[in-house]
Amino acid sequence: MKEKTMNIEIKQTKPRATLSENAFSEWGDTVRKMHPAKRIKMIRGGVKVTLLVEASQYYGISQAKLSKLLGISDATITRKIKSGGNLGPMESERLARIALIETEAEEVFTSPDLAKRWMLEPNLALGETPLSLLDTDTGADEVRKVLASIAYGGVA
Repeated sequence: MKEKTMNIEIKQTKPRATLSENAFSEWGDTVRKMHPAKRIKMIRGGVKVTLLVEASQYYGISQAKLSKLLGISDATITRKIKSGGNLGPMESERLARIALIETEAEEVFTSPDLAKRWMLEPNLALGETPLSLLDTDTGADEVRKVLASIAYGGVA
């Protein structure tokens, strides 16, 4: 059985609740390669709420915690999950931002597992976990600066 999630195809061999552990990371790579106009159209149209579920599974955090980061209530997420709906443009953009920075971290650390761990652990240069800062553009810029410092040996 195959499932379309945005513009990538996920081969589903496990029950729905346990989609490919790397589905979120794969989606992030697809988003990174998208032409900006196509990415804008995707964000404006909203991404499937299943991507939030996949992201929460990928990071091993609760949907409530991820929903808070995206600026959406638990009740709204629950309703959208039940109906199979889409996230709004703001939430879609935040989720895409998380996915894009995850792919940047994977390039820097050359491993999805190391990148994921880095995103979830408190960072001295940032003052908190990189993931927790991705609800704002300014936070994302700071996370990118630290990633660049790691990649190129600069000071964070």
